Amino acid sequence: MLKRIAILLVASAATLGAQNARVNLAPTSSIRVEGTSNVHAWHLATSTFTSDIELAAPASAGSKVEAVTLSIPVTSLKSGKGGLDKNTYKALNAEKYPEITFRLTSYVSEAKGGVFVAKVGGMLTVSGVEKPVTLDATLSGEPAALQAVGSTTFRMTDFGIKPVTALMGTIRTGDEVTIKFELTGATARNIAQLPAQ
Repeated sequence: MLKRIAILLVASAATLGAQNARVNLAPTSSIRVEGTSNVHAWHLATSTFTSDIELAAPASAGSKVEAVTLSIPVTSLKSGKGGLDKNTYKALNAEKYPEITFRLTSYVSEAKGGVFVAKVGGMLTVSGVEKPVTLDATLSGEPAALQAVGSTTFRMTDFGIKPVTALMGTIRTGDEVTIKFELTGATARNIAQLPAQ
């Protein structure tokens, strides 16, 4: 997800001639976690997270993305079912590790049919455990409404997390989860107005 954002941001900064641009995400951006159980599929979603994206100066189409991070408060993830939410927060040890974070480490992209298809590498930290992940994303839109859509799939046990259970263990979630994201960048005008980092 960060992969496409990074690419979109580079293109925006190049168009604007901005230097050391910092890009914000619009409130319409969302992140969704999907999984399965022995009873039915489930999901949690949030639009509450913070991001920090920094491009090197002078910004151009080939500018280096200096840093991209994304932080999600664990308790902002909601399913609409209080029991599932409570058990998820417990499984993720939310009191001790209140945030899930992603830090970009690499990305490659290519233009395909009017959009950018990207492969992004990064470090994902969940419940205090950091692991490398790879995300697939598509970047599209005009400078005023850049969009990044993508996903990554991993196993909860890779992060030392036991799959969530409920009703004395009669309901058990699957180990594998998928994170999907739909991110919208700030408008080109707003990007130009952001202070340099």
